[in-house]
Amino acid sequence: MTVSELIEHWRFRSHRVQLAHYECARRFERFHLWLGLPAIALGTIVGTAVFASLEKSADVRLQIGVGLLSVVAAVLTGLQTFLRYAELAEKHRLAGARFANLKHRIELLTTLQAETEIRSQLVAIEDTWAKLREESPSLSSGVWRHIEQQVQFGQPLYGFGEQTP
Repeated sequence: MTVSELIEHWRFRSHRVQLAHYECARRFERFHLWLGLPAIALGTIVGTAVFASLEKSADVRLQIGVGLLSVVAAVLTGLQTFLRYAELAEKHRLAGARFANLKHRIELLTTLQAETEIRSQLVAIEDTWAKLREESPSLSSGVWRHIEQQVQFGQPLYGFGEQTP
């Protein structure tokens, strides 16, 4: 494999991982909203319905309904806290940005002329890449399969979640 082929292959791989992390971040943001918004709405409904059910003449079905809604609101809030989707989204967004920076460093290699300079940069990039793999959160297998199908080697790197240069 030539140096230019290696650079192109690394560029492609870092781009694909970058996109996968950004996609995971978007999914976790949606999950956070899907749990958070109903929890807020149910909490509000329960809070106002409690006053209506405090009357002695209140319907038993209303009291049971308010009790069930309060349990569902508590479960959703607990899930949101336990699953930490907002935190996971931020970790993936940060990992995606780091892989984007790595991709840009790889792209800059094509502008270097001296072979010794290219070799030292390749070693530095490989070290950075190893560190990023250790620090980055795991990608969902579903997201990774989706990115693998959408982004193939040899096609332009823009076009999936990025604007053209």
